[in-house]
Amino acid sequence: MSETVIRIRRTPGGLDDNNDPIPGAVTKVPLRAKAVAPGASKRNQSQERQGETIEHTVYFLPAPDLTDDDELEIRGLVCKVRILDWRSAYGTGRRGMEVLAYLGRG
Repeated sequence: MSETVIRIRRTPGGLDDNNDPIPGAVTKVPLRAKAVAPGASKRNQSQERQGETIEHTVYFLPAPDLTDDDELEIRGLVCKVRILDWRSAYGTGRRGMEVLAYLGRG
């Protein structure tokens, strides 16, 4: 079973040849997640930092183009992300990406 999440990537603006500001851009791209789990797994609960709540753990196989500077929209909730390397627990050697989607609160 898989689920579609939206990657939100913000690119900063800059200055043109006349030193006039150029606005930044926001791109939204749908990504197919292998699975979306609520909260953090027991193994990753220690990854939570003060003022953060891990809302979802998202698994991708294969790993998509996603960075720690991106955000994910999961079930209507926009979250910041922390990327972790993920290897299959079944010993198949397949690698993917485990993403902790968190909200900064507090």
